[in-house]
Amino acid sequence: MEIEFIQNLEKYCIGLQSTKNNERETSEQSILALMKTPQPYQLCFSLLAKSSLAIAHFYALLMIRDSAIREWAALDSQTKMVIIETLFQYIENMNTMQFLNYSTKGQSFNTLGVIIKRGWLDTEKFEIGNGKGQMELNQLVMDRVYQYIDSGSPDRIELSIKIIGSLIIEFSSSSKAAHIQLSWEFHQKCLITFQNLHLQPLFRKVLELLQQFKDHIQNVPSRLNDQSFLQILYNTVKVFTDILDWRFLESGSSVLAYLTSFSGGRTNLKPTIEWSSLFTISSGGGSSSGSSIVGSPIVSLVFGLYQLIEKVEKIPNLLRHAMSQLCGLQGPIIKDQTIRNQYLSEILTYTTKLIEKAITTRNWNEMEDISNIIYKFCNTYKFSGIACLSNNIVIPFLQYTTQFVLSSLNLMKIWAKHGEEELEEEFENDCFDILLRSFVAFISDAEMLINRKRVDQLENFKEQYLVLKQCASQIYQNYIQSRLELSEIEINKSKDELEPSSKSSGIGGAEDEIDEDKKKYDEQLRSIAYIGRLNPGQSLELLKNEINRIINLLRERVSDPVLFESLHWLFIFAGHLIFDAENKSPSAIPNAIEDYTFEQCKLTPPSQPDGVIELCNAVFRFHMEYENPLLNNGKVDSISPLVSQTSLWFTSGWSLVYLLPSSVFNVQISPKIKDTYGSEQPVLSITDYFINKILLNLKCWSGDLDVLKATSNLLNSFTTNKELCKYLIRSPNWTRLFFLEGISQQLPPSVYGQLFKAFSRVVFSFPVSTRKEYFIQLVKTLVEQMDGVLGRSDFTKISQEAKIKENIYILLEKLNGIVSVSESEYVDDEDDCLFLTLDLFTKYATSLIAMIPLYDHCNDIVLLILRLFSNLTKHQLEYLNQDRARSILSLVIQLFNSVVTTSSHKKSLDSKEYYHRVRMMVKILTNIITFGDQRNNCPTIISETIFHGINIITPCLSNNDLLLYPKLARNYFMITTFLFGSDSIQVKNVPVINTIYSLIEAGILHHDLEIVKACFECVGCLTKNLENSKEKSGGIVDPHYQSVLIQFIGSVINFLLLQDFNVDELLSVASETLFSLMYSSPDGYRSKVIELITRQDPSIQSRVIQQFETLTIVGTDRKSKDLFMKNLQTFLVNVKSLINKK
Repeated sequence: MEIEFIQNLEKYCIGLQSTKNNERETSEQSILALMKTPQPYQLCFSLLAKSSLAIAHFYALLMIRDSAIREWAALDSQTKMVIIETLFQYIENMNTMQFLNYSTKGQSFNTLGVIIKRGWLDTEKFEIGNGKGQMELNQLVMDRVYQYIDSGSPDRIELSIKIIGSLIIEFSSSSKAAHIQLSWEFHQKCLITFQNLHLQPLFRKVLELLQQFKDHIQNVPSRLNDQSFLQILYNTVKVFTDILDWRFLESGSSVLAYLTSFSGGRTNLKPTIEWSSLFTISSGGGSSSGSSIVGSPIVSLVFGLYQLIEKVEKIPNLLRHAMSQLCGLQGPIIKDQTIRNQYLSEILTYTTKLIEKAITTRNWNEMEDISNIIYKFCNTYKFSGIACLSNNIVIPFLQYTTQFVLSSLNLMKIWAKHGEEELEEEFENDCFDILLRSFVAFISDAEMLINRKRVDQLENFKEQYLVLKQCASQIYQNYIQSRLELSEIEINKSKDELEPSSKSSGIGGAEDEIDEDKKKYDEQLRSIAYIGRLNPGQSLELLKNEINRIINLLRERVSDPVLFESLHWLFIFAGHLIFDAENKSPSAIPNAIEDYTFEQCKLTPPSQPDGVIELCNAVFRFHMEYENPLLNNGKVDSISPLVSQTSLWFTSGWSLVYLLPSSVFNVQISPKIKDTYGSEQPVLSITDYFINKILLNLKCWSGDLDVLKATSNLLNSFTTNKELCKYLIRSPNWTRLFFLEGISQQLPPSVYGQLFKAFSRVVFSFPVSTRKEYFIQLVKTLVEQMDGVLGRSDFTKISQEAKIKENIYILLEKLNGIVSVSESEYVDDEDDCLFLTLDLFTKYATSLIAMIPLYDHCNDIVLLILRLFSNLTKHQLEYLNQDRARSILSLVIQLFNSVVTTSSHKKSLDSKEYYHRVRMMVKILTNIITFGDQRNNCPTIISETIFHGINIITPCLSNNDLLLYPKLARNYFMITTFLFGSDSIQVKNVPVINTIYSLIEAGILHHDLEIVKACFECVGCLTKNLENSKEKSGGIVDPHYQSVLIQFIGSVINFLLLQDFNVDELLSVASETLFSLMYSSPDGYRSKVIELITRQDPSIQSRVIQQFETLTIVGTDRKSKDLFMKNLQTFLVNVKSLINKK
């Protein structure tokens, strides 16, 4: 049998490498069957002794590992010892087996590590030879490891290092390498006992080895040419860094603390108090007058060793990672302020030297790692951590870090000049952005200290803060200059490749380039703006001067693409500096800018201009002195559309913050800003100017959609401020804009939509007494056009003509613009609502629904109609009475029927058109259930609409289709939850209810947390509704609901026991759901538990039964539910790893 086993496994392993699929598949299945062989240890050991096929050794080691884990509890003591002893012998002899590859050798250490962990908590004693008495298995194993590492033999030391590395992987809370089917409590106990008994002794051994290696290199530098020496050094440093990555747990930590240590990325190094002597500065023996200070053993070793081997491969990367961990040291060992300061002083001293050297070497990998080291330090200790350290230590760190940032900028420019754009971009993301975030961490903390008046508590804050400001100023100025140089390099490189027409208009041919730049550099721009705001006066002055300089040059060098590109970036920098770019509504002036302008106003004479105003005037010069004159003279080709678009983006953001600045948002507005942008006459002049500007753009930029969109967005930014609307209508040119006078060419449909949205906001800002009059004026032409097109008797015949379709697009966009403005936002009382938009929509809704079959082939029109209904249900349902609600919501059902009937041939969500239509219908229903109906005017009508709507939509979906689209699925389950919670609907009467149940069951097993939560909420809502109906019916339960509850009980139990899930995110909602199901159907719960237990191995059934008995309901109040969740958590810890997942 032994020979047959070896021959078969070797044959199957060779078959795995076959080029024929069927041979490979057969071999795979055969190996899987062999892997199930009971107690295959002697067979495998024979193979390891006799076979010379590396892959056969690999699978034999896997078989030993998996069988030992599966059978460990049933193995006798002798067999356990034989397995471990034989593995140790195999590992000792591996160097004599030249045929073994890297993977097989690695598997031998993995197998040993996993089996050691499986027997770690065994209490059985083993006899030790030579009269040493008895030891537990873990003591025997570790005794052997210590013997290896103390042997003095290079081969055995290398083995010990690899074994330690395997143990670190298996015992670490961040590792899931060993799925050994035991409870989380077992894994936690293994981690804590290994940590408390052996992690530090092993670490000390590794430190001693590294110190020996360091001394050896210093004495014999030529050892760095010895590859064997470098390999063992690498392995030792790797184990060293793995221990620094250990996620330490206190001895009394809960299982939940252990579980949560799995989640998230790398965490900061946080050893327990017992590790203090290794990490922190200690006192050594000294003269009689006192003791000498000895540095942290680890810090001095890591940085000292790095200086010796920084030019070899791989090892420096590991040491830089170790430095990063040391720069994030936290926890009880540096809680004492004196110890903390001493540690940080030493770390900063070494790190500063490291940064200083890296500035000149400019090694990319090194700079990337050092950027992470700097960020780890700055983000961990913040400015408050260094402000009490010596200036001699902190100030050089700040200054060299600044030089490091500037060196990074220079490196980016060098790569860009040499055509290495991808390298430059990667370096920007992996290094430069991280450095900026480091300074942001320092600056934000320093500002917090100032605001909380804690500055006086920090000895050297003032001097260091002054240096920080100087450094920030250097970075900001150099960044601005470098970004302009980089853009010039890019323009010059592509200049020869541009078409003549593109050359004449600068860089205007790139659609959406401003969005591309803002999105690509979004985080970087936010960081640099934050840094620039630390010295607002200097930053404002710098940008103002640069913009004025470029505009002056542009008047001499008309259409110069380099100047256009520079202006584009300068406008973006200016916007990010003086407002937050993500603003979509009237917002506050950034604190730093507000404080600066307010203080400067007090310190400067009234005649001295405000810095913000001067910067804005510089930007507006582009409109007034360059763009507008050229537009008026028909020379649009001499203007860059991109710069025009960027200037409009700046103006939109500026208007939301500074035009009529709000005292609600801003505590102390500079009087100069208030006078310039907040008083009546200046605001009237400004609004009149920009109305003219908008008209001019609409007239002259008809060929550029992006500029037209930016122009219409500017008008919408103005009209978002209700107070500003009153100034707009006072402009003598408002009527021209309102009626689009002088716009001879037809605008793009989407631009009309944005314009009519803005016009509607202005109309609704009128008093109620005149609102209807102006609304009629707004829609007069629209109504005439709608009647003229839809009222034609031959509309069906002419509907496919290009001109008709173009008109339809425009009319639908205009309607969408009007409908997306909620009249309820402009009234204080329900009686003041005129329902002007609703009545306009109702007039044409039936005709629009009838258009869907006509334009089924034209998906854009169908989606515009659906978007119209979506905007209606999102913005126009407030204050609805029953009659209006019934009219509107019946139209929604008509729409759905038309869309589904028309789209039936598309069948699957795989069709992009079909998916977008279904998504819009789901969105419409979501809008209906989320608008609130706060006055409870029409709850029954809403429920009926959801009832009919979900019956229409659900057949469009299947489990696979729906769950491929998480956002669509989340909205769908939100609608289902509403349906299940409705008092006016009998769930069992929903025609598609079985499909809905299936979708919920599939959703519970989904990988998206929000989908799983939504499904649990559906089930919880269903059980709650059922309880309410039971009370009304005297405790009688409908058989339909009883079977459904049992079905869902099974789904929830399977989820909890058979799925890996995020405990923090899902345990609470899952517990709540199971609680409600158990309460509603205790018999159903028992039946599902019995069904689960009978599928388990008889050896564990009694244990599982005992654990299930702990899940009881003692009451229905919040306290009882919390107790149930606590018991459920314990239950999962004890049971989950035992359950058969087949």
